[in-house]
Amino acid sequence: MRPSLSSLNAFEVVSRLGSITAAADELNITQSAVSHQIRRLEATLEVSLLERAGRGVVLSHAGRRLTDGLQAGFARIEQSVAEFEVDPQGVHQRRQLRVSCLPSVAVRWLIPRLNSFREQCPDIAVSLQYAGISARGLLPEVDVMITWQDELPDKASQAFRLFSGATQPVASPLYLEHHRRPTQPADLLKLELIHDQSRQPWHDWFNNCGLYPSQLDKGDLYQDFSLLSAAVVAGQGVALCPPRLIRKELEDGTLECLFEMAANPQRAYWLFHHPQPARHVQQFCDWMRAQIAAEGEAADSGVIVSRRQP
Repeated sequence: MRPSLSSLNAFEVVSRLGSITAAADELNITQSAVSHQIRRLEATLEVSLLERAGRGVVLSHAGRRLTDGLQAGFARIEQSVAEFEVDPQGVHQRRQLRVSCLPSVAVRWLIPRLNSFREQCPDIAVSLQYAGISARGLLPEVDVMITWQDELPDKASQAFRLFSGATQPVASPLYLEHHRRPTQPADLLKLELIHDQSRQPWHDWFNNCGLYPSQLDKGDLYQDFSLLSAAVVAGQGVALCPPRLIRKELEDGTLECLFEMAANPQRAYWLFHHPQPARHVQQFCDWMRAQIAAEGEAADSGVIVSRRQP
């Protein structure tokens, strides 16, 4: 006996939201109805799919296996239906591309290039939303996710690499005018080091240079890269930044890269999409590949300016 589509749908929503209550709200049915659908599905498949965890639920091993397939399947159904959506006058609506993207990449790399995509694909409307740095796994309601990872994506993932996420130390000429210009990595320990969410990247950078400072607890801490990049441009100190995301500032001299050594060299930004993407999703992926290819790998490295004497 095959499980019903309604029970599969209920399970997919519960697995995505991690809560029967939240799933009931999204599906607009009662909690007991959601629970009934899950029990019905478990009875049909003869496996346990959910386990209680406090006030919520977590997936069993079988539940995780089923979720992976369901999320891709429901996403494909939604994409197929979207191809036939029309307005009340019977005119096909612009296809909507739902992109979840890290704020740093969205603001500093993607949005400045979107006019090019609109000119190339005027029948596609882009819906852009932020992705958290902890986001892992592509949700059904999203067509494309752009995020970074320190490891290679799972072999089952549909993904391609965009560019390096390795970070290099940069500073503003405004800051360097009032501080002794560093000539070796140890000199940075005498300067104001500013941080993006965590102080660990600076520890990693110094370790890569063969230095092991006991503490790096000084310097301001910023919640995200947008705040950090604004602070370093304003001359607040030295920051670790991915050169690709500050390309404009490096080229116009607003920021200077101080050393070639990078922190987290294994980090990269990736684009994830569902299997067998709809035509408009594939068009966006092809456009992204072309943008990356046009820039070349040289854009991943900071340009070291000639050292001026202090």
